[in-house]
Formats: sequence, structure tokens, C-alpha cells
Amino acid sequence: MLDVKNKKVAFIVCEVIYDEVKQNIPSNWKAVSLEKKLHEKSDDLRKKLQNEIDSHQDYDVIILGYGLCGKGTEGLVSKNTYLVVSRCDDCIAMLLGSVAEYKKQHGMEPGTYYLTRGYIGDSEDFAVINFSEVRHKYDDETWEWVQKELLKNYKRLVFINTGNYDPGDFRKKAKEEAQKLGLRFEEVKGTDEFFKKMISGRYDGDFLVLKPGEKVSTEMFMNLD
Repeated sequence: MLDVKNKKVAFIVCEVIYDEVKQNIPSNWKAVSLEKKLHEKSDDLRKKLQNEIDSHQDYDVIILGYGLCGKGTEGLVSKNTYLVVSRCDDCIAMLLGSVAEYKKQHGMEPGTYYLTRGYIGDSEDFAVINFSEVRHKYDDETWEWVQKELLKNYKRLVFINTGNYDPGDFRKKAKEEAQKLGLRFEEVKGTDEFFKKMISGRYDGDFLVLKPGEKVSTEMFMNLD
């Protein structure tokens, strides 16, 4: 176990995950929340994360609230500090509590779009947030078609109820989005188990604990349980 309780820790995390863990982050940690839009381009995400890692080299441990994330974490390195990375493809496994539960859900319906409060945010077009900047180019009818076309390979929209907030309004928004896009709506119970391990330092096979100077590689994420 890597001792994080008595160390100077920098916690660099996607805003989607930050929304779930913010109330449980130790007060002596420095938390850096990065916008989810960075996932649009893996190169941009990697560059931002490396810059944040480089600027926190005076810390003992850097914890990333990210998985492989479309290879956005591939090649990251912390020269002088330990680096902890979640060993999963993306944050859906974290929100569901484990890679095994994500595989279970994927097996039930591969074409699934997942939502939480952090994903929904304040945007009206949260299901296609990466494309919302071009919204002004289309009238309402055409934009609705564009959204459906972008999500044409999806069959199911799942709202992950993590229990970390009142889901009422967000569940309603997710249901309305599913209806608008012609997707089957389901609600799945999430769990904080992944996050508890992340914050406590109970780093099992769900995490990569890299020594100073050791680079993140895609191979480290192979054979996920």
C-alpha cells in the first residue's frame, strides 16, 4: 500500500469524477479539476495532464482521476514523484465501481450511453456535448436529426445513480434525453468502492502505481479483470 495519508498529494481529476468525490477529498490534498471537454482530443488531454504533472513535482504523490481515456494518459510520466492512475479504460468503470461491472453492463448492451450529474452539467445538449459548439448552424429539427445520427449506434441510455447526490432532476433530464434520441432508458446503481480505494491508498489491481520516471503505457491496461 502506498501511504497517501501522511504525504503531500496532488489529485488531478476530470470534472465528472470530481463531482462524485469532492466531498470526500482529504482537506490536505490539492485537487485540480479539469474540464471533461479535454476528452475530445487525446493529444490535448495528454498535454494538459503532463503540464499539470510537471507543475506538481514538489508533491510526494500525484493521483490521476483518469483511466486510459482513449490513450489520453499514454506516455505520461512524473519524474520525481509517485504517479497513481486508475487501471481502466475510462471513468465509467469507476462510476460503476469496478471493471467487472462495466464488462457486465457492456455485455448486456454494448451500445450504451452513460450519464451522471457530472456528464449532464448545465448543457442542454449534454449527450453530444463535444459537438454543441456547432449547434448554431442548425435549426431545431435538423439538430435533432444530427444528434440521433451521432448516436445511431447506441441502443440504451443509462443513468448511473451513484448515491452521492439527489438524482431527481438529473434522472428526469436523462429520461427526457433518452426519449428525444429514441434510446431505451435504464437506471443502474453505482458505487463509491473505486473512489474509496483511490482516496485511501488501497491500490489493488484496479490501479497503476508508477515509480518516479516510469511512463504510463497502453500495455499496462491489458487483461483488465
